[in-house]
Amino acid sequence: MALTVPTDSDLHPAVSAISRLAKEKFAARAAEHDADSSFPFENYRELHQAGFLGLTIPAEYGGLGIDAVSYVMALLEMAKGCPATALTFNMHANVLLNIAQLASKEQKERYFGEVLGQGKLFATVMSEPDSSFRDRFVLRTSFTPTSGGSYRVQGLKHFCSLGDAADRYFVTGLREGTESAQEGIMAAMVPRSEGGVTLERPWNATGMRATTSHSIRYDTEVLAEDIMGEPGQLLTIDLSGFALGYAATYLGVAEAAYDFILDYARNRVIAPSTEPLAHNPLVQRGLGEMSAQIRAAKLMLREAAAIRESGIREEMSLATNQAKYLCAEAGVRVTEQAMRMAGGSGFLRSMPLERWHRDALAGPVMPPSNDRCLEVIGRLVSGFKAATLEFQ
Repeated sequence: MALTVPTDSDLHPAVSAISRLAKEKFAARAAEHDADSSFPFENYRELHQAGFLGLTIPAEYGGLGIDAVSYVMALLEMAKGCPATALTFNMHANVLLNIAQLASKEQKERYFGEVLGQGKLFATVMSEPDSSFRDRFVLRTSFTPTSGGSYRVQGLKHFCSLGDAADRYFVTGLREGTESAQEGIMAAMVPRSEGGVTLERPWNATGMRATTSHSIRYDTEVLAEDIMGEPGQLLTIDLSGFALGYAATYLGVAEAAYDFILDYARNRVIAPSTEPLAHNPLVQRGLGEMSAQIRAAKLMLREAAAIRESGIREEMSLATNQAKYLCAEAGVRVTEQAMRMAGGSGFLRSMPLERWHRDALAGPVMPPSNDRCLEVIGRLVSGFKAATLEFQ
C-alpha cells in the first residue's frame, strides 16, 4: 500500500482554528498556571465553546472525526500556546478513541453526549506506584465482580493528568481471579462524583505543572453500564494515539522555543555590536541545528500519523517509537539550546524559555520512555518481535 502524507493544505480546518486560539488566548495564561500549578479551566471552556472537545469523536456521533495527521498537528499548535493544555487534551481525546473502539452503541451515545453537550472532560489513568513500562507493567488495581455485572474497583493510580478537573476517569485494572493482563485487563469509566474517589497526593512537579497530575485512590462500586468491553479486550485495540500525542506536544514546545529565540536573535542588539545577534555565525549555527531537528522530527511525526491513519499495523510500532523519540529529544535539546542562546536572560522567569525547558524535560520519560523507544526500534530493525507496552 502506497503511503500518502497529507500536506498543510490537506489538514482539517480545526488545526488553524486551534492555532489561533492557542496563540491569542492560551499563551497569555500559561505562565500563571505554571506558577500556581493550577488547571487551565478557561482554555477548556473555550475549546468546548469552539466545538473542539469532540475532536476525536466520530462524525456519526456528532464529533469532528479528525484524521490522525490533522490531530497531531492540532495538538502541536495547542502546545505552542500552553503545553499543559495540549498534554491533558491528548489524554481526553484518546479516551474518546478508546470509547469508539470498546464501547457499546448506548455507551458511545451517552459518553460522547456528555462531552459534546456538557463539556465534560475524561482522563485516562494507567500508571501505578512501583510499576513501569520499562519492563512488563504489573497492574495492581483490581476489578472484583459484585452483582448484576457491576465491579468493585480498588487501587492507587498516579500521574493522573487532569486530576480533579476530570469528570470521568478511564481506569484500568485486572479482573479478580485472573493472572495476566491478556486474560483479565479491564477498563471502566469511573465518575469523579462517585464515592470512593480520593485525591491522595497533589501534583507538584518541575514541569507540566498545570496538568494537575495528582495521585488518586479508587475504592468504589462501578455499575455494569460503565464497564468498557470484555476482560482482555483493551489490549486488542489501537493505543498508539497516546504516544503520537505526546510526541506532538513536546515538538510543539520545541517549536515555541525556536520561534521565540529566532525572533529574539533577529532583533536583539548587544553592544558594542550594532547588528542583531542573528548576524553572529555561532548564533546562525545554533539556529540551523534547531531548525533541522524540528523539521526532521515533524516529518517523522507526520509520517507516523499517516501510517496510523492508513491502518498499516505492521509499520505502526516502528514509526510511532521513532516519532516519540525524535520529538521528545527535540523538545529537550531545542529548549536548552534556546536558553543558552538567550544568555543570562533566558534563565529568568520573565522569559518563557525556562518554563518551556522544564515542560520539555517530561517528554523523554513519558511512556514509552525514550530508552524504551530505542529498545523497541532496535529490536524491530534487527528483525525481532517487540511490543511498545508490555503487561505482566
